[in-house]
Amino acid sequence: MRTPETHYARSGELRIAYQKWGEGPALMIVPPLISNVEIVWEHELIGRSLEYLGKHFTCVHFDKRGIGLSDRFDELPTLSQRIEDIGAVMSAVSWEKAHFFGISEGGAMGQLFAADFPERVESLVLLNSVVPPRYRKRIPDYVQDGDLPLRTTKEIYERFLNLVETWSEQPACMVDWMTPSQSGNGSFIRWTGRLQRMTCSPRDLRRQVESIHTLDAGDAPERISSRTMVMHVKGDQVLPVAGSRLLAQIIPNAVYREIAGDDHFAWIMPNWRDPTDAAIEFYTGAALKRTSSRKFGAILFTDIVDSTRQSSALGDAKWRAMLEGHDRVTRELIGQHGGRLIKSTGDGLLAIFDAPFQGVACGIEMCDALGGMGVTIRAGLHVGQIEVHDDGDISGIAVNLAARVEQHAAAGELWTSSTVRDMMLGGADTFGDRGEHVLKGIDGSWRLYSVR
Repeated sequence: MRTPETHYARSGELRIAYQKWGEGPALMIVPPLISNVEIVWEHELIGRSLEYLGKHFTCVHFDKRGIGLSDRFDELPTLSQRIEDIGAVMSAVSWEKAHFFGISEGGAMGQLFAADFPERVESLVLLNSVVPPRYRKRIPDYVQDGDLPLRTTKEIYERFLNLVETWSEQPACMVDWMTPSQSGNGSFIRWTGRLQRMTCSPRDLRRQVESIHTLDAGDAPERISSRTMVMHVKGDQVLPVAGSRLLAQIIPNAVYREIAGDDHFAWIMPNWRDPTDAAIEFYTGAALKRTSSRKFGAILFTDIVDSTRQSSALGDAKWRAMLEGHDRVTRELIGQHGGRLIKSTGDGLLAIFDAPFQGVACGIEMCDALGGMGVTIRAGLHVGQIEVHDDGDISGIAVNLAARVEQHAAAGELWTSSTVRDMMLGGADTFGDRGEHVLKGIDGSWRLYSVR
């Protein structure tokens, strides 16, 4: 789906950036510390989660004051001042009441808003949330075997300050700490660096960290009367899972759900559907069925040729800039040609298109555009029946065959299977016969073609 349009709500003298999308009951997503309502759509791992929620709800998310596209604050805001932003956004979209999804620091805002304005909260889900200071001395009582060692509030604060020091210069530090499932994923690390740069400066982040360090929801958990579910990813390194176990005990009649994984930002995890489906089922009261469907599509794989040699020749800084350009250009071209980016694959990507001519045009433009930037790729395209899973991933023999075609392609070229060539006979593209090839894991031999 297209990135929703960004609007602004007035919260006192400040303007708060927000977006609205989807269909169904109202869902207010209260974001974590780091957010940018536009940049988050650029990465397929987050975009798929937001799009998925939009299939079930009319969603709104926003950038809190001091972060992302929203106005900066002059003085460190209290939690009561922060929840004014929620009310301002709800007024801007003419909502009297909504379901709430509070994530990380956004969970503290959700707790206080639900306690102070129960008439506006249909139900509340808290994911990897925080416990108000007055209860924290009880957290050790909720530690179980196999939990990560507890850190003191001071230690957690110091880790956030280290995040400030590495901000935009070493995005891998944030990935390793907050989304370890993506550690070593170069594409995701590069996108994280862009998210950091577009979210705020290091100085603004320090002010944000200082402001959240002093946030206090008081006795809000005890005063929540809305239906509430507390969820936490068991291996979360940022906030201890024991805190949410305690929180679920404090909030009257709260339901508790523990999620397997290690990511603080749970929508990045391979099992991102677990917390998302649990929330949807809690809001709606109806169980979800996980299904898949079959469709016909054109599958495009790309990969950077000899990336180790190219990076050594350019040096780390220039190569990193080249790769960021690669990510930007490929995403733009996929969108321009009506495709969908499924996932990044190390130094390449997997995308699908409804028709082979779209994939051919996109693959050719990628080879040319990236070659002009000094990045050499190879690309492979095949068409066929694919299995589309409701988590956004795809599979099937056609996907495997497209991957094998890419592996045989020459540097700087797009190669296709004979199926693509046969379907496009009579078109303007020129196909060059590259002979018969045995493709690993695929029966028989396949004739492959380069295309211009």
